[in-house]
Amino acid sequence: MKVKIYLVISFVLFGIAALFLPGINIQQPVLALNNGLALTPPMGWNSWNIFGGNINETQIKQIADALVSTGMRDAGYIYLNLDDNWMANPARDANGNLRCDPTRFPNGMKALGDYIHSRGLKFGIYGDRGTMTCMGIPQSGSHGYEQQDANTYASWGVDYLKYDNCYADADIQADYERMRDALASCGRPIVFSICAWQFQPWMPNTGNLWRTTGDISNNWNSICSILDQNSGLSAYAGPGRWNDPDMLEVGNGGCTDSEYWSHFSLWCMMAAPLIAGNDIRSMSSSIRTILTNTEAIAVNQDPAGIQGTRISSNNGLEIWLKPLGSANGNVKAVALFNRTSKWANITVNWSQIGIPNGPAVVRDLFRHTESSFTNSYTAYIAPHDTYFLKITYSGAMPPAPATTSYEAESGTLSGGAVIASSGYCSGGSKVGYIGGISSNGICVINNVYAATAGTYRMHVYYVSADNRTFYVTVNNGGFVGLPCPGSGNWNTVCSISMDITLNAGNNTIKFDNGAGAYAPDLDRITITPLNPAGVVFYQDVNYGGTASPSINRGDYSTLPGGIPNDWMSSLKIPAGWTVEVYEHGSFAGTKWVFTADTGWVGDACNDKMSSFKIY
Repeated sequence: MKVKIYLVISFVLFGIAALFLPGINIQQPVLALNNGLALTPPMGWNSWNIFGGNINETQIKQIADALVSTGMRDAGYIYLNLDDNWMANPARDANGNLRCDPTRFPNGMKALGDYIHSRGLKFGIYGDRGTMTCMGIPQSGSHGYEQQDANTYASWGVDYLKYDNCYADADIQADYERMRDALASCGRPIVFSICAWQFQPWMPNTGNLWRTTGDISNNWNSICSILDQNSGLSAYAGPGRWNDPDMLEVGNGGCTDSEYWSHFSLWCMMAAPLIAGNDIRSMSSSIRTILTNTEAIAVNQDPAGIQGTRISSNNGLEIWLKPLGSANGNVKAVALFNRTSKWANITVNWSQIGIPNGPAVVRDLFRHTESSFTNSYTAYIAPHDTYFLKITYSGAMPPAPATTSYEAESGTLSGGAVIASSGYCSGGSKVGYIGGISSNGICVINNVYAATAGTYRMHVYYVSADNRTFYVTVNNGGFVGLPCPGSGNWNTVCSISMDITLNAGNNTIKFDNGAGAYAPDLDRITITPLNPAGVVFYQDVNYGGTASPSINRGDYSTLPGGIPNDWMSSLKIPAGWTVEVYEHGSFAGTKWVFTADTGWVGDACNDKMSSFKIY
């Protein structure tokens, strides 16, 4: 069995297959806050990463001025967000109203908000769902004061609320929903940023953005860890709802410029909020160049709102894909990321990113240069650096292939494998206790249909708190180990993809762990043909006899799939495609041209077919 494993992990909403991979129709989650705000990822600046709790009015006004003078505002950074410790101690007056520290903010929050607005910016502030904010300031939390505090924020002209998770009880969802509803009733549009340190499935219906991880730190290992934790949540992202892997550390001094460029590029690829956290009053020209790279920002702000995903990982050499404009369009953002300590070549093939073979324009978004490349692109990349690209294919795109889904609970179970109910899984059920040293639970999914023999992409949807492995066997061939990273809990449905070879007709796919440790619980699988509908050559007239594989656009110097060069009596061609058939190899000799209207061609060239082009 020929298998290629893609370490692309996606945490998906119940009942929704939304994987941003080549050729797959994307369905966005139906849940969203729907307040009309943050239709692209929010951009701005926050005080915490550089100043912590040491903030004051003069400093914040200087930051507002610097956002303008450095060009950051014009690049899109419009939210100036105060983090913790803006409030007095204790934080409330005799009427229970929040108040700012009178020494550090002598003119009050309303005046500060007016100043921020006068600079063409928006005003963001910080709160907490508990009794105190994370700095432990008495009375600073909003628990029990949600509507009163929302009204206060509105009266100050606040446009953005970061809402933290300290000194709080276990009723986390209800607390965030109360503030969501309070903001909706306060009379002012306020972006709602949930800061609860990990993703929960209720968050897309509650906030405009939500933290998916713990706090970021100003070092390379933290940035990479945060990247990995956020990378699998693409199914939840979209206009008005964003996964937040925490603020940018770009320019804070703990990384090289190349590492900061990778940090920035990958946050752009993930459609993450771009909230700077450096002292922009004194940043270097190289940091300013990174943060104000308008071509990279345009990828982040693409109105389609698709979160990019890692489509290939090979010993620290990674390829990330973010479709631009639409899921199956002809423009793709691609990041070639070298997270190793050595220089290395990374090659992206057009087939990996869902565009046909042929020439495409590759634009380097850091160097602002472009050129045409055919079928693939290779870059020699420094350690911890990233080539951030926009790849545009100018031809017509083939139709997206259909995806079929198979529930694990419909399979044949043996050993210790059992069906268990799960409100998080598709169909409300999953199969558990797969593997196990003594029980060796097995789930076999039968009647997996393939219209033609060939390579298909299988997405495996699973639930596992820790790292586990499936053994996958297709049609009684040899098994392949499929490592499945854990999500940290048993409530999140994840997915990982691998390429498998299927026979025409019905196939069987077995999941076990070879009488070893337990595998993840299995929710379902989806099967997608890797090649979209293409050209098929037939040995006999009227589409009869032996058929060639489905062949995509691109140039072919010899015939694929063992097709003899002494026959071609009919061929099927998708609408809008053209096929040139040549008498000799290397596109030489007499040429015949066929289109979708050709139908079967009789003996027009059945003794001369040696090469062809499809476009």
